[in-house]
Amino acid sequence: MTTDTSPAFATTDRSSSPMFEILEATHDDVVVIRMGTGSADGYGEFYELLVEKTENYGVVHVYEETRNWTLATYLSHLHGILPDLRTGPKFDIGRYSAVGDSRWAELLYRQWRTIAPVWPVAPDEMRYYEPSERGRALDWVTTGNANPDEK
Repeated sequence: MTTDTSPAFATTDRSSSPMFEILEATHDDVVVIRMGTGSADGYGEFYELLVEKTENYGVVHVYEETRNWTLATYLSHLHGILPDLRTGPKFDIGRYSAVGDSRWAELLYRQWRTIAPVWPVAPDEMRYYEPSERGRALDWVTTGNANPDEK
């Protein structure tokens, strides 16, 4: 996983999972993570965080950064299917932004968007951003403010 010197994107020690890092911008009803290789245990820990936030705030908004994904990384996220079905109904994602730099990250996002109408963990709104737009992605997840032409 990559590091960043921007305070909002600095990592914290709030996750013990090698699957994801919780970033400094995480607060209240907003979860900001950098996602790596998927695992069953990692999804368990991530979904516990989402359930906790939903219990405290009603709706949680998620910024997910995916850097340097490969086909193997993409395939590793198949570990999320069973936790989605088991735990998904226990949390509610409002806005979700994916920030990625590979076709594999974008493919997973596009597939999720396609099945969103029937999938238990589908957010109310989803957007995909390039890494150069990460500040805009974080602003949208946090505030809901965005250019009306964005998709």
